Amino acid sequence: MLVRQCVSALLVDDAGKLVIQLRDNKPGLLFPGHWATLGGGIEKGETPEEAMRRELTEEVEPAPPVTFWRYFEHFFTARGEKRMVANHVYVGNLPLRLEEMKLYEGQRLGAFAAHEIDALPIAYGLETIFKAFFTDYEHRTGDNL
Repeated sequence: MLVRQCVSALLVDDAGKLVIQLRDNKPGLLFPGHWATLGGGIEKGETPEEAMRRELTEEVEPAPPVTFWRYFEHFFTARGEKRMVANHVYVGNLPLRLEEMKLYEGQRLGAFAAHEIDALPIAYGLETIFKAFFTDYEHRTGDNL
């Protein structure tokens, strides 16, 4: 089974909604047109913290500060193969209004409440992380992450 070491950022806007990225719709891309976190693979020699900072800087501007939240191992199937993700997940607040953020990868950013996530096509089995996030943070509305 393929195992991918990666990092994910869960950003929250001022309304308490989760901000995620709509992936590009390119041929050959895993999960085109699906929603995912900002983030990506950890490169050889990188710590998870270094990978998270690099990924955020590559994907959005301004790159917000984030804090490690939890480690997840979750599964997904792509191209007929079952794969596992070893995911270091970070949380932070969106530094600007969604419309003011510059996105360098993906089609667009979107902000969603817990009840809206279930209707979206989600990449990489990230539903597990989204549900855990909303369970942990739903009672903390207004708290800074």
